[in-house]
Amino acid sequence: MIDGALAAVKDPQVKVFLDASELQGWELRAAWDDLKLGLKYGNAFVKIAIFGSKKWQEVAAKVGTWFISGEVKFFSEAQAALTWLRDGDDS
Repeated sequence: MIDGALAAVKDPQVKVFLDASELQGWELRAAWDDLKLGLKYGNAFVKIAIFGSKKWQEVAAKVGTWFISGEVKFFSEAQAALTWLRDGDDS
């Protein structure tokens, strides 16, 4: 889905809110797919806010910064994550 959406946009600037609050784990196959996505479109992601409650999710946010040029931050409160994503928007 992301491939199709980003392929049609010249110089995409993507902000992502990832609600991982109910995510129990991360399968190796999914991690591999996420890594490939980050390597392919890393420059398109401006900000990624990861909302969750587990320590491994916070670590995953830090590791994510290795694969994208934008900012990745972990939040334990959804509203704080959304506010951070909107910071700097003119709308």
